[in-house]
Amino acid sequence: MQSFVHECAVAAKRDHLEFLLEVMGEPRWLEPGNVASLNTGRAAAVIKLAAEKAGWGRTLAKGHGLGLAFHFSHAGHFAEVAEVSVDANRRLTVHRVTVAGDIGPIVNFSGAENQVEGCVVDGFSTAMGLALSIENGRVAEKNFDRYPMLRIPNAPKVDVHFIQSDFTPTGVGEPALPPVAPAICNAIFAATGHRV
Repeated sequence: MQSFVHECAVAAKRDHLEFLLEVMGEPRWLEPGNVASLNTGRAAAVIKLAAEKAGWGRTLAKGHGLGLAFHFSHAGHFAEVAEVSVDANRRLTVHRVTVAGDIGPIVNFSGAENQVEGCVVDGFSTAMGLALSIENGRVAEKNFDRYPMLRIPNAPKVDVHFIQSDFTPTGVGEPALPPVAPAICNAIFAATGHRV
């Protein structure tokens, strides 16, 4: 969905950040009081914060690009900007992922930050084709040597920023994962003009 929004922005010849904020419209809570309902004001705030912290709009070297994505799930509002490069051999490097989230008040900042970093690593791994094989009704991969999660040398730098809002606190273990793949894919398009 977030890559489609980017396609719409490109087709409209608009900056993706401006387009996405316009799509969010005026700040409103779609179902006031329902934490499982999108709050466009919170969404816009994390989108703006992620873009600001990532340096959205800055000039990048040839073959480099920034990609933006937003996701709302488990009552968490998250935006991410991926900075990538693609070389002449079409080899992808994800240099940095800047994350902004609003999950209400955070008591254990270190734990929340670690959860988000884990979401980025898992989301990047999944985007690059992480899969399990089922043989005779059982998972074939028995350990991490056969389940190729992203390893430390290939992991991007992850910058995590939270908005400490007064809304009801929510979980952080999952909502930062979904925007990883579209942020990377949108950045690949920005770097190469090739849509994934």
